[in-house]
Amino acid sequence: MPSATLVGILPPALNLTMRKSIALSMVAGAFALQGYAADVDFAKSIQGVFEARCIDCHGSKKQKGDLRLDTLKAASSVIEPGKSGESDLVKRITLPADHEDVMPPKGDPLTKEQIDAIKAWIDGGAKWPDGVVLLSEKERAEAKAAASRLPTPDVKADPVSDAEKAAIAKLSSGEGIGDQAAAPLVMALAQDTQLIYANFRLIGKDVEDKHVAPLADIANLSELDLSNTKITGGALAHIKNSKKLTKLSLANTAVDDAALKNVEGLTNLMSINLYNTKVSDAGLANLKNMKFLRKVYGWKSQITEKGAAELKKTLPNVDVNLGFALAKVEPKKDEKKEGPDISEVMKKGFKGELVKDLAKNKATLEKYFQVLVKFKPSKGDADSWKTKTEALVAALKSGKQEDLNKASNCKACHSVHKP
Repeated sequence: MPSATLVGILPPALNLTMRKSIALSMVAGAFALQGYAADVDFAKSIQGVFEARCIDCHGSKKQKGDLRLDTLKAASSVIEPGKSGESDLVKRITLPADHEDVMPPKGDPLTKEQIDAIKAWIDGGAKWPDGVVLLSEKERAEAKAAASRLPTPDVKADPVSDAEKAAIAKLSSGEGIGDQAAAPLVMALAQDTQLIYANFRLIGKDVEDKHVAPLADIANLSELDLSNTKITGGALAHIKNSKKLTKLSLANTAVDDAALKNVEGLTNLMSINLYNTKVSDAGLANLKNMKFLRKVYGWKSQITEKGAAELKKTLPNVDVNLGFALAKVEPKKDEKKEGPDISEVMKKGFKGELVKDLAKNKATLEKYFQVLVKFKPSKGDADSWKTKTEALVAALKSGKQEDLNKASNCKACHSVHKP
């Protein structure tokens, strides 16, 4: 965590104020688990539980019950953001300890505090940091051991110039950025170092290329977060000479392949986040000279597996994270189509003439709904699909329109099973 001490800028009194703010934030975090308004911090309260108790069976190497929990996209099959009571994950972790479906199946059940934290996190929207992929404790230890054997850049701070002090002061004041009294965080990367950490994420909607121009004078810039801002390649031109930069986040910005030309000279870069950008394989090629590059986050970008593989040929130690891709279920070529397909069921069975006259079309509608029961969705747990579709057939057999209306909960089903 970066220190709140600025290089030659903040007076002791302001440092004390910032320390108090940090302390208050920690107290707010503690209140979150007691039902207060503060959000549950994923990294502090959820990630450790998942990695210690879930990822061994539901990670990249093993998917018990075809369930993965190592990415947000994968875990969405058992999580209903804002609705912990309707989330299959919560149902599983709150089963009796001797139940055959309880999660985790081995070791002690999750504690009440852990379960409450997961419920509160889901009820708060299940916020999962962009690009974060969970690892089991064993995988994390292996990755840490492997990383420790890899060379790292020898980045040392330079004496702080007057121009750098002025640039830090200008950015810290928020001068010219938006209409509100907001400013980016610009501070020492750690105690007793002149290396600088700058974060524009929290005021991103007001940040344009011109607002980051002072970065060009911060020779000791080491980590930079421009996520959620309105910057383009023009902003990156201001940091193209930042040779000490090791970590750069451009997530949720409009940067593209041409913009990345401005970072190809940042040879000490170790991590770059390109989540939800317009960068493609062509832009990824601009990183090929970064011998220390270890992490590239490219989920929801235009980077393909082929492009990632090409970069890895040049940089064998790089990990290009493209998120979790759900496999599409394709019918076998030799299978004969029997009856309506799923699109017909949705169109006629839920929105068309069949469902409007239950008594008259009961036999035909049941035939349609049986198609759903046999269908294998490309997203979501198979047991959940079976439960929902069999409930439809049972409601139909009851002959009561109100039962069918209740079982035909499109939103509940789509949130779990619609790709």
